Amino acid sequence: MDNNHLSSLSSSHSRNDSLAQNELLDGFLLVRPVWVDDETVKNCKGCEIGFTTIRRKHHCRQCGNIFCQECTSRKISLPQFGYITPERICNECFEIAYLVGYIISDEQSTQTHGARGLLDIVERGNEHELSNFITYGGLDALVYLCRASHTNDLHQLGTTALTNLSGYESFKPYIIMKGGLPYLYNLILIYYNKISSDASSFDSSNTAKFLDSVSTIILNIGNILYSISISGSLCQRMLIDVGSLEAIMKLASFQLGNLADDETSDEDVLLTYEEMHLRVELARGLAAKTISCLATNPSHQLLIFENPRIGLEKLMDLLHSSTYEVRKYAAKSIAYLSLRNDKYKSALIKDGRVKILTSVIELVDENLAKTNQVTISHACCAMANLATNAESQQLLISQPSLLSNLCQVVSYFITDKEIQRHVARLLANFALYEENKARMLFYPMTVMQNEKEATDEKAEKVEQEVEQEVEQDNSDQRFEESFGSIVPTLIAIGDSPVADVEIQRHIVRALDNLSTEVPSKSHSKLLPCLPLINRILDTVKDEDIRKRATHVLNKLSPPLPSIPISSPFILNNDQQHYFQQYDDDISHFYGQPQNSSDLSLNEKNNITKTEVEVGKNTATTKLTNIDDSNVITSYLVPVENLILLDDQETKTSSYINSSENNNFNNISLEHNYNNHEETLSTLDKPPKLPPIRQNSGALPALLNQFSFDD
Repeated sequence: MDNNHLSSLSSSHSRNDSLAQNELLDGFLLVRPVWVDDETVKNCKGCEIGFTTIRRKHHCRQCGNIFCQECTSRKISLPQFGYITPERICNECFEIAYLVGYIISDEQSTQTHGARGLLDIVERGNEHELSNFITYGGLDALVYLCRASHTNDLHQLGTTALTNLSGYESFKPYIIMKGGLPYLYNLILIYYNKISSDASSFDSSNTAKFLDSVSTIILNIGNILYSISISGSLCQRMLIDVGSLEAIMKLASFQLGNLADDETSDEDVLLTYEEMHLRVELARGLAAKTISCLATNPSHQLLIFENPRIGLEKLMDLLHSSTYEVRKYAAKSIAYLSLRNDKYKSALIKDGRVKILTSVIELVDENLAKTNQVTISHACCAMANLATNAESQQLLISQPSLLSNLCQVVSYFITDKEIQRHVARLLANFALYEENKARMLFYPMTVMQNEKEATDEKAEKVEQEVEQEVEQDNSDQRFEESFGSIVPTLIAIGDSPVADVEIQRHIVRALDNLSTEVPSKSHSKLLPCLPLINRILDTVKDEDIRKRATHVLNKLSPPLPSIPISSPFILNNDQQHYFQQYDDDISHFYGQPQNSSDLSLNEKNNITKTEVEVGKNTATTKLTNIDDSNVITSYLVPVENLILLDDQETKTSSYINSSENNNFNNISLEHNYNNHEETLSTLDKPPKLPPIRQNSGALPALLNQFSFDD
């Protein structure tokens, strides 16, 4: 046989060996290194002894550097580089080279030995070694274990080593660059499906050893994914496709499964089983944290919205997970998603998902609510964001008991600034829409079972019935027991110890929206907020808040009609009955000075209270005045200076009395000051009060402002 034929046989044999090896490697083949140029190197890379004609140069087949004979004395096969026969390798590369070769062996025991060796290198934590580990195939071998191996023991060793590597910020990108994430996602799906299929049948394969390995693998993957997700640039590359999203969602809801029957009575096994459950619970929490990081990225948000069955529905289900961390971060993810534009806001809570979201704030017990505090805060934040969109806010507010539950949330978490802020913002956003105002001022405080299935049409019918009940005096008590208003809740938020300027801004905005374009009789529900509005005006300097607060005050405190004093005021029977019943409550009227020159008497409480008494079909007005020297004087009061005020905290009172001829001739004043009674007569030249408000008209015009039929 000639040499050419021998050569062709040899090359054919080599090709067959290479093909067989490639099939064995299942695609695992590293790029051979570029050899260093001989002419540029004078000394050995290892011992640094110079080369001579006797000390020859040798290339390491793994790193490509030049060494002497002593530093490259060992030879091993390097199938990862396509070298089937043993090749020269340097001392520094030897450990990694043979361990990687073991990983791609077809014998499981050899693979296990290689995996443990690679894990040892990673756990040593030497960054120079780790750099070589990544450069010369160590990381590729770990990814290969997760891809090609079918045994949970090898998966456990491989994911444990990857978990350690992911703890180094500089090495995280290589896990993605080497294509590791898809195989980690695949492992989640493999074990999720296996555990789920075995859980109901108590499959004998679910031994304590198997479940222990699975729980470790799942926890390792959770750690890797979360570690990568908190690195902004890497987070953007995590969701490759819908399968990636599905895997992370399943990891967040992973259940361990049941033990085999023959192990359920072993106390040691049961104790270990509890530890396994703890690992899986930690893994679920890490997965939920990962989802919340992914939800901040616009491209990932789009993937979640465009795959509602896998994304939105699974995410909503996580709100009721048995793991606190999962509930908390699922709600946080939903809050991030609620920041999308209006096109996607309503999609987030369609198809029944709104019921799942609003159920988070259905609080039965205060102590139980405290354990879910952060979840509730994130849910309120999401709803406040969604309420800026017409369609999504309608889906929210149509949910039975939503307003009542929000008020309950405020009472349970009165010192939680975030919850207070989100609820105030949500109510302010609801109040922007005309159709919500009546509902917010007259919401059902208790809901019967059949009311939970009410449609919007039925809700409107309830509101109409409520308005009819309001007009009936004898039904007021029953109405208050069945219906409420969000105004007391807004006041409670404003009075809370955590109320800051931002919270007050939302409160004022809510009250401003509620008092705009509503029937005047609805203002009675808003009157209790006046002290809060006045306090905000006294303490807040923000111009926007002050402008809105003043707007609310003006709407709830209309200007007074005039009260001339030139003739007696005759009251009809209805008016007499009204003032006899309510003569001590004229808080419906408020007045304010028109300019700074009018403030002196008002600031010193010189004019503090006005009351109306009825006698012989005439009206009597009471008035008080004290000068700067605390001396009480009496004098004629020009009619244009009269104003009706109400101050329940003062003890002063003054009288304008009618004479028998029904003419107002003078004013006599009595005052109890520092427990000393003083009465002074009319002065010869009575001083004139500074003008407080110019009035014109007649007292009947004032009295007619009341609907006496009410």
